[in-house]
Amino acid sequence: MSEITAPPSMSPWTPLKNNRVFLFLWIATLVSNIGTWMHDVGAGFLATTLTDSAFIIALMQTATSLPAFFLLLPSGALADIFDRRLYLLTANIGMAIVAALLGILTLTGHVQVWSLLLITLLMGIGTAMVMPAWQSIIPEVVSKKDLPGGIALNTMGMNISRVLGAFIAGIILAAAGPGAVFVTNAVTFTLIIIVLIRWQRKPILSDLPPEPLVPAVKTGFRYARHSPALLFSIYRSIGFYFFASVMWALFPLIARDLLGADEFRYGMLFGFISIGAIINALFMPRLRARFNNDQLITMASLVFATGMIITALTQIYVVALFTLALCGSAWITVMVCAQTAAQTALPNWVRSRGMGVFLTFFMGSLAIGPAVWGGLAQLTSLPTAIYTASICLSLAAFYTRRWPVSGNESLDHAPSNHWKTPQPDIEIQPGQGPVMICLGYQVKEACRQDFLNAMEQLGMARRRDGAWEWNIMENIKAPGYFQEFYLVHTWLDHLRQHERISNQDAMIQAQIKTFLVEGTKPVITHFIKNTKAHN
Repeated sequence: MSEITAPPSMSPWTPLKNNRVFLFLWIATLVSNIGTWMHDVGAGFLATTLTDSAFIIALMQTATSLPAFFLLLPSGALADIFDRRLYLLTANIGMAIVAALLGILTLTGHVQVWSLLLITLLMGIGTAMVMPAWQSIIPEVVSKKDLPGGIALNTMGMNISRVLGAFIAGIILAAAGPGAVFVTNAVTFTLIIIVLIRWQRKPILSDLPPEPLVPAVKTGFRYARHSPALLFSIYRSIGFYFFASVMWALFPLIARDLLGADEFRYGMLFGFISIGAIINALFMPRLRARFNNDQLITMASLVFATGMIITALTQIYVVALFTLALCGSAWITVMVCAQTAAQTALPNWVRSRGMGVFLTFFMGSLAIGPAVWGGLAQLTSLPTAIYTASICLSLAAFYTRRWPVSGNESLDHAPSNHWKTPQPDIEIQPGQGPVMICLGYQVKEACRQDFLNAMEQLGMARRRDGAWEWNIMENIKAPGYFQEFYLVHTWLDHLRQHERISNQDAMIQAQIKTFLVEGTKPVITHFIKNTKAHN
């Protein structure tokens, strides 16, 4: 009698039940994010009292998002180099100090629109430094089977905090003004700081020293460039968030000018966006069981565009509560699908940097988009900007389907450890290089094209793992004999390749061997630049 396997849990809370460290970090981050969303509500409201310029108000979103466009990849590299716990602790302490400074300036009446923009920019820098590190520790504190659920919970927590933050900010705004909102934000950093201090994190060990910052950044960018799975996640993310950023960019003006909302109703509108997101998140496991990532992203894009168009057409507050809730539901759907696709496209050794690249384009869309839609609103009208962005989003939903992001969960990025460490017969220094690795293959005539197709896949894997040059050539005197070569900067970089080769790459190599003439195998040779040679 066959064993009956229990079906996977459909509860969105399963990763919190199964992973205690993740539970504490998630709660602490939830509290901190409540303060962050309170800041966004308070800063947006304060900006409308300091200026009537749609462009400057839209720049508030740009100030929040633009630092990420420049800092996420370097911060991802730093998160791979230094202890991630201490790194996150330092960043959160810095952000708490900046939040307290804004509260003091506002309460004393010294805040101006440009100082508000500057401090918002500093908070954006802090967020950019934290994001890749937080994304990369999720696989450390949740089991492999709970990873997709952990990513979804991370996004759900952001939206729960948005609801609570918006409601609390609305109450505090009405009772005590934006200064009190900013001070409360500073206090909300306390719990995450305590949890990070008490977390006994075990660093991921390697026999090799960490990469220096600049080469580590280059490695992360090279990996992303040669990873179709990650690139497709980026393309689909840009196709949604650049156009959907119109909601956050113009939200203060939508609330004030189109819907006539006061402080409390402003917070309610903000809260209903997140209510829609949370309700959707509770059903996300069931949705993901029925539809793949590509279907969900396309449907969510169309829902978002429809919600924004109805909001601009009707300009009725009660209607907007429900249409913006639909937009919040669509927003979290795309975020969960895109981030899950990106996370599962990356092996552990480059996850911080890979997510740094993904988040760079994600936040870049949220930085450039608001400036575009804010400028268009000022040149034309608020409804025109909303209609334009929504129509373009609908078109992008179908155009970006050419880059599928479903199926990344099946990729096996675990280290295969099937390469033997080379034992050179000459003395080699770790930093010596460049190094050239050559492999010879005697290929069956009937398998030439299959071999070359598989080698193209292997070539991308070589580049992802550190090669800065790769190619495959055929011997003109011996048809069917191919020579593969690739170059890395140093001997240490090549040893890192031995640690990075994955089970997915090993399957490609095993397939390639089936195309070789019986009784033959790849012939491997290593060459290194002799530092003592003279011209």
